[in-house]
Amino acid sequence: MSKKLLILAGVLLLALTVAALASPPSKAEKSAANTLAVCGCGKVFVPNEKTEYVSYGGKQYACCTHQCHEMAMKDPAACAKMSEQNTAQTMNQLSHLNLAVANVIAVTEKGTKALCGCGKKFTIDETTEYLSYGGKSYACCTHQCHEMAAKDPVAAAKSFEEQLQKMEM
Repeated sequence: MSKKLLILAGVLLLALTVAALASPPSKAEKSAANTLAVCGCGKVFVPNEKTEYVSYGGKQYACCTHQCHEMAMKDPAACAKMSEQNTAQTMNQLSHLNLAVANVIAVTEKGTKALCGCGKKFTIDETTEYLSYGGKSYACCTHQCHEMAAKDPVAAAKSFEEQLQKMEM
């Protein structure tokens, strides 16, 4: 149950962040209640009618507090650069969410963690291979584990599910 909540929260956060990046509200516009912004300080927050913005390079950057806004106004270029960097870092973290993978156990700033059918915990990366069975995808910790799983997908899927059940206990 908690894994499903984690996945749902990740989907919501991703959708809100994409919405925020697609169309940042201006001071004159009403901001949407489900829009997120990334401040130059790195804080992810929901802008409201009191949110102050810094304009630079044809874009508006939301500031999480009045103090952040005052700092940003001293150097709008630095504010814009920091906001862009923090937004890119946040999006990079979100892009590591592989929401279709059944054996994801945690999503952290260090990456997406999964539990392999062999019992090993590992971080999913671009080299991760997946077993698809029964409408689910399972991340395998190594190429060798993937080869073993592919030989008997039914037994492998059962093993993945058993490992996940053990972890929940």
